Amino acid sequence: MEKKTSRQLQAEKTKTTIRDTAYELLKKKTLDELSVNEICKAANVSVGAFYHHFLNKSGIVIELYKEIDVQFIEEVYPAMLKEEPIEAIYRYLQEQCAIPPVRGLDLTKNIYKAQIDYGNEFFLSEGRGLAHGLYLLILRAQEQGLVTDRYSGQEIANELLTLSRGIIYNWCVSGGKTDLVGKVRWMAEHYLQSFMI
Repeated sequence: MEKKTSRQLQAEKTKTTIRDTAYELLKKKTLDELSVNEICKAANVSVGAFYHHFLNKSGIVIELYKEIDVQFIEEVYPAMLKEEPIEAIYRYLQEQCAIPPVRGLDLTKNIYKAQIDYGNEFFLSEGRGLAHGLYLLILRAQEQGLVTDRYSGQEIANELLTLSRGIIYNWCVSGGKTDLVGKVRWMAEHYLQSFMI
């Protein structure tokens, strides 16, 4: 593995500083209320440095979500392999829906806004960590003869992610008053029944 130069390390540090500073500011303000200048001032970086690392403010939200993808593919997915295949699918979706209450209502709304305005290519990518882990869990259930193979694992994963995103959206609209984890479990159980053998 090639060793990173001091310039590359500094660039990574600057990007992390901008991201972390913006994340802290987003706990107090919405994405619309927060300006790039405000982020740069708090991070002690130039506006040029900001735009070198991020296309716009929504890019920061996408970057924060990439961390979640890494966590899902490196930690959550392997942990689910210890569960019975169908239970693993439900628990995986519950892990996804446990994130918004921790991140907070405003940041979750900002994530949805970023998805709609700028990040739909990223958020809808089937290769993303969260989406790919769910797909692998469905494949596992299909290979064990628990879920029909009349539909591809990717089709079922996409449907379940549409369901979980809708539940999270509803949580945002209701002001955070929905039991996300319980709701996704209940709806996923009912939905997946139609695919079970």
